[in-house]
Amino acid sequence: MSENAYYIIEIKKADRPSFNLWYDEKLKDFINKEYGFYSQLNSYDTGIVEIPIKTLKKAIKKAAELDLDEDTVNQLKKDIATAKSSKDEYVTYYCC
Repeated sequence: MSENAYYIIEIKKADRPSFNLWYDEKLKDFINKEYGFYSQLNSYDTGIVEIPIKTLKKAIKKAAELDLDEDTVNQLKKDIATAKSSKDEYVTYYCC
């Protein structure tokens, strides 16, 4: 375990959002049930959230059930590919 906490100077975000916090309610609920989405956000539902790649893959398989549109599915796939290329097991999202 690390002993230090660092002040964040800059967060760079992607050009477009991966999903919408208002419209993709079923996706948020699914992630919350699988891993804990809301517990990572502050009282204004903003913050930095880490979601395991395996959870996102499950969500993609349930795209129809979760009412995910094609753009959202494609963006989640890109997020997973980017995380894997960095050898990450999680995708980090800035929710604002």
